[in-house]
Amino acid sequence: MTLLQAKGLTVTFGATNVVDGIDFEVRPGGTLGIVGESGSGKSMTSLAIMGLLPSSATRAGSIDFAGTELTKVTERQMRAIRGDRIAMVFQDPLSSLNPYYTVGTQIAEAYRSHRSGVSRKAARAAAIEAMDRVHIKDAGKRVDDYPHQFSGGMRQRVMIAMALSTEPELIIADEPTTALDVTVQAQILDLLAEVRRDTGAALILITHDLAVVSEVADDLIVMRHGRVVETGTAEQIFSDPQAPYTQALLDAVPRIDDSIGDLRPVPGGPA
Repeated sequence: MTLLQAKGLTVTFGATNVVDGIDFEVRPGGTLGIVGESGSGKSMTSLAIMGLLPSSATRAGSIDFAGTELTKVTERQMRAIRGDRIAMVFQDPLSSLNPYYTVGTQIAEAYRSHRSGVSRKAARAAAIEAMDRVHIKDAGKRVDDYPHQFSGGMRQRVMIAMALSTEPELIIADEPTTALDVTVQAQILDLLAEVRRDTGAALILITHDLAVVSEVADDLIVMRHGRVVETGTAEQIFSDPQAPYTQALLDAVPRIDDSIGDLRPVPGGPA
């Protein structure tokens, strides 16, 4: 059974394919990791799924979500899916959150936009519940705080709470641990794994960090220059990578027993 399936997904800017005919699928309750260096097309893939590509981009191919072809729905129909059935956690919560509104107001607004007839009081209660679910202490008090009053890791928890508030079937996390220190990264990854386990939501985790997906992903696709160079289970790819590029990525990860001169660059130049 498949929740989301992409076939021949292509994103084009002018004459350049930044995503070039890729195929992948996400199982209900499963986690797909999308890995690649900067410029490989990872984030454009997520924006194509969400229908958030710039107006200068052209999308082709198929994106089937639970029987609905997302490339053919109207913008109004997509708005009903986006944020409700498919939620997204962006990599920079500070730029995603409005500094002029409390975090509770923003979570409640997202909730009410997909729940017609819900009162402000009920939406506020849902915001507090979502914040509590992602382990923000004193959620009943902090719901009235502004984004700048939270640390980077706590702001990312707020973004996850916003995504969870509508109980989506699929969460897309685009580089959710960027700019966080290692300890906080681990906490966010543990939280995403907990969310998946407790809610049954599927997860697409987009990252350039192989260590991140090794902890969370069931399945994995490796992208370079807009194409999928390898796909398989995370266990298969980490234990026996077939593509030279995947092997090079693994070799480029610093190891505790490496000296400074042993660090191995990925061959072939940047994406």
